[in-house]
Amino acid sequence: MSLPLVGLVLLVTSELAAAKLEPSVSYQQIEYQLCAKQRVTKALLFDVVDVGVYYADCKQAADIFDDEPKLLRFSYLRDVTGDQFTEGADDFLRDNLAQQEKDQCLTYFNEFNTVYKDVSDGDYYDLFVLPEQGLDLYLNNQQLAQSDNSGCALPYLNIWFGEESMDSDFEEL
Repeated sequence: MSLPLVGLVLLVTSELAAAKLEPSVSYQQIEYQLCAKQRVTKALLFDVVDVGVYYADCKQAADIFDDEPKLLRFSYLRDVTGDQFTEGADDFLRDNLAQQEKDQCLTYFNEFNTVYKDVSDGDYYDLFVLPEQGLDLYLNNQQLAQSDNSGCALPYLNIWFGEESMDSDFEEL
């Protein structure tokens, strides 16, 4: 095995080890179970993030836009800037929301999206989507934002699961 290939194998192995998609996560006295996961890769070569979808009961999960409380965990495998999150989220929400959702939620989303921070390999965002309450966003277990706008909780998922998505890998969830 050549030296560059050994380095690539070690890099891939270390990235796999850094993912933090635990089998369960506790939040507000509810134990969320990992129901689906997907690795998002760019240019068929660069692993960017492992995404996990968690529900209290995986059998109750109809689809990502259902009315069940859920957690999306984004466990990063490389550096991504906060500005990249903010710009991408703003763009995909504008592209994917219906006009009524834009009128109701876009101003709120623009403010919510300003809290994203730079991340590195091993960092993870937890987005709790609570259709009866709103959204809670954490970075490495530290709360960054909370919203009580329940009417905008599910439309926020259009960033990843709308018609225009950040990556086709999200379709696998």
